[in-house]
Amino acid sequence: MRPPGNIVLKPKKERKVHNFYPWIQRGEVVRVEGDVEDGDLANLVTEQGEFLAVGTYNGQSRFRFRVLSLEDEPINEPFFESRFREAIALREKLVTGTNAKRIVYSEADKLPGLIIDDYDGHLVVQVRSKGMEKLKDTWLPALCKAAAPKSVYEKSEMASRKEEGLGPTSGVLVEVARDEVEIEEDGLKLTALIKDGLKTGFYLDQRNTRRLLAQRIKKGDRVLDGFCYTGAFSLHAARAGATTVGVDLHALALATARKDAKANNLKAEFIEANLFEWLETNEEEKFDWIVLDPPAIAKTSKTRDSLKWAVWKLVHNAIPHLNPGGRIIACACSYQLVQKELVEVCRLAASDRHVRLFLEDMTYQDLDHPAPIQFPEALYLKCAWLRLG
Repeated sequence: MRPPGNIVLKPKKERKVHNFYPWIQRGEVVRVEGDVEDGDLANLVTEQGEFLAVGTYNGQSRFRFRVLSLEDEPINEPFFESRFREAIALREKLVTGTNAKRIVYSEADKLPGLIIDDYDGHLVVQVRSKGMEKLKDTWLPALCKAAAPKSVYEKSEMASRKEEGLGPTSGVLVEVARDEVEIEEDGLKLTALIKDGLKTGFYLDQRNTRRLLAQRIKKGDRVLDGFCYTGAFSLHAARAGATTVGVDLHALALATARKDAKANNLKAEFIEANLFEWLETNEEEKFDWIVLDPPAIAKTSKTRDSLKWAVWKLVHNAIPHLNPGGRIIACACSYQLVQKELVEVCRLAASDRHVRLFLEDMTYQDLDHPAPIQFPEALYLKCAWLRLG
């Protein structure tokens, strides 16, 4: 049964919908027909009344309509169970060597506004849209059927919920969730800080880059892990034979990093400090590898310049710490800074230091964070591998 209300799309905008773009922006809606409240299911139609999609509407958001399906089908528990099973099956093919992975990545899995990470059967969900908030009683039972979780914990604390007309929220949804969960990655014992950590508790998206760093390290290399959080880069590097130093301001994360180093019988140093300040005041420290993985500074185009400045400053201040031939991995975890701009900011930092940096590689979020090419916003994480020459 179709939802009762219609969202009428501006003429000539149908093509983006047919091409699998899942968002309808504020200025692309002509009018709303019927009794449609924020967060309700609705139909997306042309001015002639032709059906285009079914999804959720929110008049408060710059994303007025989010597409759930291009088919005229009911959005019910079986619908969500089918989507969840499809997403989980995909990860079983793509992700190996770990018991922690993202099993639902919002628009990329045709479930806009919903993110779910799986830590050894303990699920952490983030609800990012009012539509998914209203549909929680429908999709949560479906999730339990599809994933058979040990527990489900909601951690919807992102600032973007304010634009959706939602406040931050967190708490147990199913069973008794743990404050933290021990996970494995390529044989390393690591910890996801579900309750008090950042994001959903762990940076799953950097798995690919961590693995590649470990492969390229030579025994005896010295590695600086900037914004190290719980030290996953540090521990991969230490196991590969490097001497590692991790810097972060998050005290609980650093305590966890030290605990995980001990659990893996690895030596790694972790320093509680502001990395921007640490780089400026410890120039005598030299490294063969420097990982710069700052948190998401820019979520909108208005804050893009702040992210550019932050990356420039980090790279500019990291260069003096490099040994001859040393390398920087400069990361940006925001769609707002595309690959070309990231490389350009690094070029400016190198030019201001009067040194040459060579671009050796680019890495992105791992495959459990799929990026449809018709939805460029899904490709948010990119890391530039730079060599001092």
